[in-house]
Amino acid sequence: MSLPDNELRRIARQLNLPGFDMAQAQRLADARVLVVGAGGLGCPAMQSLAAVGLGRILLYDDDVVDLTNIHRQILFGAHDVGRRKVDAAADRLRQIQPGIEIDAIHERLTPDNIVSALARVDLVLDGSDTFATKYLVADAAEITGTPLIWGTVLRYAGQVALWHSGPGVDGGVSLRDFFPTQPAADSTPDCATAGVLGVTTAVVGNLMATEAIKHLTGLGESVPGRVYGYDALGTSLRSFTVRADPARLPVTELEDFYGAGACAAPPVMESDPAAARLLDLVREGRARALDVREPHEKLLADIPSGADLHLPTSEVSPERVRALLDGVAAPVVVYCASGRRSAEFVDAHADLVSVELISLPGGVNGL
Repeated sequence: MSLPDNELRRIARQLNLPGFDMAQAQRLADARVLVVGAGGLGCPAMQSLAAVGLGRILLYDDDVVDLTNIHRQILFGAHDVGRRKVDAAADRLRQIQPGIEIDAIHERLTPDNIVSALARVDLVLDGSDTFATKYLVADAAEITGTPLIWGTVLRYAGQVALWHSGPGVDGGVSLRDFFPTQPAADSTPDCATAGVLGVTTAVVGNLMATEAIKHLTGLGESVPGRVYGYDALGTSLRSFTVRADPARLPVTELEDFYGAGACAAPPVMESDPAAARLLDLVREGRARALDVREPHEKLLADIPSGADLHLPTSEVSPERVRALLDGVAAPVVVYCASGRRSAEFVDAHADLVSVELISLPGGVNGL
C-alpha cells in the first residue's frame, strides 16, 4: 500500500537524503517493532521512530507516570502523572504521526508471553532497566531469531548494540556472547542510588532508534555484535565488536524465572505485623529511626514519623556508624527504599555498636 499524501509531506525532508527514497519509507511504514518499556530509553526511541515513519509499535510496560520520571521520559508531561505509561505514550506518538498503529499493553513481559509477542514483530527494542528483563528479552530473541536492539544507561554513560542470533541467522551474535551469565541484580548500583542524566538517556535512546532504522531500511552498516559506548561527560562515542563464542550452546528454551530488579522487594504493607510493630515503636518513641537513603530520596517518600538519624549509604564507614550511634540506648530501626540496603547495613555493623539494629522489611516502598 502506498503512503498517503499527508504522510509523504510529513517525511518530505527525509526523502531528500541520499539513499533514503520511497523504498526505505515504505519499509519503515510496513515494519513492526516491539518496544520493551516506556522509560528513559523507550520514550526517546519511540519518539524518533514515530517521527521517522515507523508503521507499528507493540508496547509493553506495566507502570504509571510518576513526577520523578519526567526529567528523562520525554513523552510525558506533568499532566500525565498517575496515567498508565502505555496510554500516555500512545497518545503522544499519535500526535507525532497520526497514522501510526500502536498496541499498548499494560503488562510486564514474562516467560509466558514474550515469545508470542515476538511472533508479531520484525524487531525488538529493549528499553528495560533490569538484568532480569534484559536476559529474558535476549533469550527470547535468540529462540525466535528476532533482531534485538539493546541499550543500557547509567549515570552519564550508556551502551547500544544490535544482537541477532538463532534460527535462520548465519553467524549470529547474542547478548550471551558478550555477557554469558546474567549478573546478580545488586551487582551494579541500584535504581535509587545510581542516578541518571536525562539527556544521556535521550542520546542513547536515539542511538537505539538509529540502529533500528538502519536495520529495517538497509541504510548504512548494521552489524550484529557491534557495541557502541557513549560517554556524556567526555562527549565521546567508541565502538568494539563482540564475536560469537563457538563454545556457547544456543538458547533454545526460556528459564522459568529470571529474577527481579535490584530495587524490587516483596510488597510489605504497614499492616504486616513485623513492619507495623517496628513503625509503632518509632512513633511511640521506644525506638529510633535511621534513614540510610541518599538525601534526594527523602523528596520521594518517607516513613510516617520520619527519621531523627540519617547516614547515607554512600557515606557509611565504621567510624561514622560508631560516632552516630554512640550513646543511643533505644533500638534503632534502619530503613531504605526497599529493605536491601538497610539489611546490608545491619549485617555489616551490628557487631560494631552496643545498640540493637533492626532492618525495616520492605523499606519505604513497602508502606
